[in-house]
Amino acid sequence: MEPIPLKPSALAALLLALTVCPAVAAPWVRGYVVDNYEPAFHYGGRNGTEDAGPDCPKGTIPILDYKSVLKTSWRTNEEVAKLTLPISAGGEGEKVISPAMQHRGFRRDIDSYINPFTAPDPGMQQVTGRIAEGFNLDGNARTGGFTSPSGERGIDNAFYRAWGCIMSYRGMPYHAYLSQRANDKMLDGLYTMVIRLSGSGDPMNDDNVTFEVGYSPDHVVKDAAGNLIRDVSFRLARSQQYTRLRARIRDGVLEAGQADMRLPAFSWGETNRGEVLFQKARVRLVLHRDGGLSGLLGGYRDWRDVYALDTFNVPSGGATRETYYHHNQIAMYYALKRNADAMPDPRTGRNTAISAAFRFTARPAFVVDPPAALAVDQPPYPGGDKAMTERKRFLHAIATRIIAPEVRKAEPEARQQVAAEDAPSGKSPRRIP
Repeated sequence: MEPIPLKPSALAALLLALTVCPAVAAPWVRGYVVDNYEPAFHYGGRNGTEDAGPDCPKGTIPILDYKSVLKTSWRTNEEVAKLTLPISAGGEGEKVISPAMQHRGFRRDIDSYINPFTAPDPGMQQVTGRIAEGFNLDGNARTGGFTSPSGERGIDNAFYRAWGCIMSYRGMPYHAYLSQRANDKMLDGLYTMVIRLSGSGDPMNDDNVTFEVGYSPDHVVKDAAGNLIRDVSFRLARSQQYTRLRARIRDGVLEAGQADMRLPAFSWGETNRGEVLFQKARVRLVLHRDGGLSGLLGGYRDWRDVYALDTFNVPSGGATRETYYHHNQIAMYYALKRNADAMPDPRTGRNTAISAAFRFTARPAFVVDPPAALAVDQPPYPGGDKAMTERKRFLHAIATRIIAPEVRKAEPEARQQVAAEDAPSGKSPRRIP
């Protein structure tokens, strides 16, 4: 059959219609698995973790002087001397130091970690620098006290101000001791965090993007050299530790928020992983040409939860934090309370949340919906009941200001030995001088 010739006017109309009708945007989906995750602390030293810098002019907070820390109104100089007697001179070291560190309140029978308000604020060096990563969460350029590396004023990251000079949190990006430990644990299967982006236009410029972040029960896959393998599939659990937000992408930069976000917590042990809540949160992602991304998340966290997650762990409890990590748990409690900058309690007017920012990187992956709902492994964990109980007792004590009585056991219990991995890499447990 011969084709029917079109009149010039009809051909022109057809060409015009093809030109005017917009092309239908193709839907797109990109998935990622997080391979680095840490507090966004702006390290001011040249290298390492202890150098002085504009963030902390005196450098890292020094290790504790047990003789001064253990001196209370009811503990005599003779008792302190006996507790801190060097092992070489017949002392018992951590066996007696750790239980003593737990008792620094105004009475001998008070557990200081659970009732930190019963001990005086020992003071702690805080960040004095003016540069910080994060967001202007309250929309006020005159608050927050920090300027971002790009020049934005009013950055809110009071968590950094409070704890940014502590040795275990200090270091070049992803090289602070706790960051390295936490990321090693995450990639070894402690938990997995995934991100999924989807839209209907250009993936680098799209006004209608869905941003999802959450927990996956699937572990990362590594090659023979221990490097994370990209383009592996991960199921996304959408019940807990999960957030879905609307976002937009401009020139490869995604912005989302401001909204409450729930996702996996930055964790380094079995008893402090789980879900974390960032209130009034914002997120910014930079999409890289190699298929990966880097991101910054900022929001307000309940400062009491921050203290509890750091202090109550098994076997790495408060005394271990103070022995290995240059921590002073009581000073850290007061620093969080002093710097809390949001969510005032309607009864007392005291702020219950502290602004914070966390950064992360991620590698390309396939993030898929499971055929059936997935259970999320949340607290309490087997063997972690003690940590969960201690946190509940602390939260009750801080809310009521009623001293939680110390739990006494019928039979003396030997102090659980700290795992070798609890000591910073290359260092043995610190002995009492």
